[in-house]
Amino acid sequence: MAGSPTPSTAPATKAKAGKAATEATATAAKAAADAIATDAKAAAERRAVREAALARAAQAETKTAAAAKDRDAAADRKRDALARAERERAAAPPFSDDDDDQDAGGPSDSGPQDLHHALLVHEAAAIVNLHAQAVAVQNIRSLIPIVLDVSGNYARWRDQFLLVVGKFSLRDHVLSDASVAAAQPDWARMDCVVKSWILGSIADDLADTISAGASSARDA
Repeated sequence: MAGSPTPSTAPATKAKAGKAATEATATAAKAAADAIATDAKAAAERRAVREAALARAAQAETKTAAAAKDRDAAADRKRDALARAERERAAAPPFSDDDDDQDAGGPSDSGPQDLHHALLVHEAAAIVNLHAQAVAVQNIRSLIPIVLDVSGNYARWRDQFLLVVGKFSLRDHVLSDASVAAAQPDWARMDCVVKSWILGSIADDLADTISAGASSARDA
């Protein structure tokens, strides 16, 4: 019959058809495997992003809790300072008109003393509040954008650093030698804050050197 394959060409045609089917099957299987691998990779990336976000959130919560604890401690110190001031005032002997008469008619000093005492209490409370704010600083580079390195930018970095520590009433920690105050817990704690600011605002190679040899902010 015209157009029908001869017996000699029929096996070759079947072989070609079988090979084409096999290749099509292999291509489809490879495409399916690639799709599965792509989906798995995307899922792994999503998991990694989610885990990193959770880790950052946990770190932020920890820092927030620590800052809240520091603020509470500062508030307690402020209350204690005010309470001590009140006890000292209560323990002071009262001033009477007789005392004024016995003072040869001199003017009374109670007014200036009370004013001086009130100013001291106010200053102590202000310093406690400033120190609480300093402890709550999480990123010192937001206040000191210049990073100290070996390029010769020490003068600009020093000016900015002194401005910041002065703002928080902490200049004594970098400009004064260690004194009796260094043994007090509050001083030691704020000294750690200032030293962490130094390490956080300098290059890594300088930070390694300072961490190994400095025991205080003044030494750094």
